[in-house]
Amino acid sequence: MKTLQFSTHIEHNAQLSLTLPAEYADQDVELVVIIQPRKQNIEQQNWLAFVNEHYGCLADDPLQRPEQPVLKEIEPLS
Repeated sequence: MKTLQFSTHIEHNAQLSLTLPAEYADQDVELVVIIQPRKQNIEQQNWLAFVNEHYGCLADDPLQRPEQPVLKEIEPLS
């Protein structure tokens, strides 16, 4: 038994193309497929879920920026 590891993209139609080394040509084999989403995808999905969950939560009570105080003049650092 030999373990081969690939990183690939599964197309929008959920089909996966896999090319194996020539040593496996013209023979019967058993394949075990383990699908593990990449960490980046998980983090991105978590962020999108957070945005979708909180989007518009301040619609009835929008944030307001109060009038800003006048800044004092300071000497240049030259």
